[in-house]
Amino acid sequence: MTERKPRFIQNHILKGTISLDSASFLYRDGEADPLFCIADRYSNFVKGEDPKVRLSLIKEGPRDFQLRIAVLDGHDRRPGYHTERPRYYSIDPNNWLEWGWIIFPKSSFKELLEFLFRCIEMITIEEK
Repeated sequence: MTERKPRFIQNHILKGTISLDSASFLYRDGEADPLFCIADRYSNFVKGEDPKVRLSLIKEGPRDFQLRIAVLDGHDRRPGYHTERPRYYSIDPNNWLEWGWIIFPKSSFKELLEFLFRCIEMITIEEK
């Protein structure tokens, strides 16, 4: 049996992992109540979450280079996130324009910039 892999797995030219303060996504499905999926280093509800992102510079066929940001589980047990029902907002979450948030702490800014500079260098080399 062939192992199934994400389509871009062989096209990762450069990878890096960076710690986050939090990552959260709002799941909305028609008539059902919205649901937050949250990984939060400073959660008041769940201790031990360690959210991270994996950054990848990818090149898929004739397309230009792309930056891929994947939220990692970030926990020693699965899942490394928790769910909450939005309940303390003045605007109905079904009407929000935003549905995902990735919060980088100041301590990760330098690491993020260094990764982006490496991407620029790699792209410059590839385009010569």
